[in-house]
Amino acid sequence: MKKWIKGSLFILTVFLLAACSKYVYYAVGSSNAVSRYSAFAWLPPLNNTKNPYFNNDLADQKIKDQVTADLESKGLRLNARRPDLLVRYTIMVNNKVHTYNEPVYNYMGGFGGRGFYRGGRAYYYGFRGSYPVYVGQEIYHVPYKEGTLIVDLIDKATHKVIWRGYGIGEVDDPQSAVNDLPQVVDGILNKLQLNKITR
Repeated sequence: MKKWIKGSLFILTVFLLAACSKYVYYAVGSSNAVSRYSAFAWLPPLNNTKNPYFNNDLADQKIKDQVTADLESKGLRLNARRPDLLVRYTIMVNNKVHTYNEPVYNYMGGFGGRGFYRGGRAYYYGFRGSYPVYVGQEIYHVPYKEGTLIVDLIDKATHKVIWRGYGIGEVDDPQSAVNDLPQVVDGILNKLQLNKITR
């Protein structure tokens, strides 16, 4: 019994941590197409210069360091002189709005007794005072900022994007957003599942 409870708690914890993740990740393109490349180099980032969250050297270095480490762990190597694959990232921060609907209840006159019974089972709670009646909903609009990090892998010969990964999430403050960048890069490049690299 104790093992079952511990196992259940572990599974519940994993689900709660997954549900609390601040970011979601997507990828477009074939990971297999990337498998035939062996070396990569960086292109300058496509950044919005008015972006107060990520337009700094620290953010740029965190992204490049983590992308480079992740690609090298997948069998590619950084070679600025003879790359066959080019890497570029883009960051966007947009203003968004969450819309919340909250039900509104009014309390009407109640009825006495302990509830409606049928066959010895109570079907409704018996209100002695007023009881709630749904009358509509309040709508709240809460502004927030949504950050998107895009990593592009580009064929050097054709100049075409062969794989693109996205990490999207809410960014509450600049310092936290910059500190999260390695985690976001990992989440993006986990979507890139390479087979054996042919050299």
